[in-house]
Amino acid sequence: MADPTAARALYTYDSDGLAALAEAREPARASLTGQRRDDLVLLYHFNGFMDAGQAAEQALDYLLGGDEAPLVAVFDADRLVDYRAQRPLMTFNGDHWSSYDTPELSVRLAKDAIGTPFLVFSGPEPDTEWELFSRAVVNMVEELGVTLAVNFHGVPFGVPHTRPVHLIPHGNRSDLLLGYPKWFDQAQVPGSAMALAEYRLAQAGKDVFGLAAQVPHYVSRSAYPAAAVRILEAVTAATGLVLPAQELRDRARRVAVQIDAEVSQGDQELKGVIRNLEEQYDAAEGAAGRPNLLAEQTRLPSADELASQFEAFLAEHDEQSEG
Repeated sequence: MADPTAARALYTYDSDGLAALAEAREPARASLTGQRRDDLVLLYHFNGFMDAGQAAEQALDYLLGGDEAPLVAVFDADRLVDYRAQRPLMTFNGDHWSSYDTPELSVRLAKDAIGTPFLVFSGPEPDTEWELFSRAVVNMVEELGVTLAVNFHGVPFGVPHTRPVHLIPHGNRSDLLLGYPKWFDQAQVPGSAMALAEYRLAQAGKDVFGLAAQVPHYVSRSAYPAAAVRILEAVTAATGLVLPAQELRDRARRVAVQIDAEVSQGDQELKGVIRNLEEQYDAAEGAAGRPNLLAEQTRLPSADELASQFEAFLAEHDEQSEG
């Protein structure tokens, strides 16, 4: 078990940010029954492990509103980040270095459309000291009075872009898992600092909820705003935060039209792949009451197979357009 004292030394609070948080939580938000709402939600995602379709990245951009959200806490990136594995960008201007993109693993204060405060924890995934980091997250959640921690990201999946985005939920709040289909009975996957933080928070008796948005394999390396929209919808349903994200919705519609246009000009093999994915998706939808939706599916193409095929088509299409 990580040393709580050492874990506490891993992060520092910003006094102005704490004051802003206290001020934002001060007004009594009465429900219809007159009860005060003291809930404080922490939304978090760390860059570097997996985020198909840039789903979490786009959601974070919306939540933080251009990094203008007040800083509440910052973690020691020098201890947690291996700069040779995640090299920060530096700008060389003529004959000197003019800027350095300092890695920041931080917690910021945001507000939803009706002014309800919540926290956003983001930055590079820690490369080292995962246990100490997870202990620090537990400490911080206790100190700030966080009542629910929610994490999210995108995963490449054998689904078509012509169907709604599905989510794979997880966590220790059974009420928040209701209404979602069960995709897996058990699976072993490479770990992440985000997953370990959820695991340790749950062990500490804190409420946690996670969301993995299924992104079509063949667009998983490009921005897929439909997945970000679906994540924000699920966060709204789970937390009560009002997150309209209209710009993301508009972008999702434009991207869907663009993908349709590219596919319509593609070869029959590409169209056949997508048609097969649609049939598998629809079959799974029809089996929604069964215990494991993947149990009866046929072999799905791998992420590399589909991504390579689609990217090859796009590259060929671009060459033809330039010619």
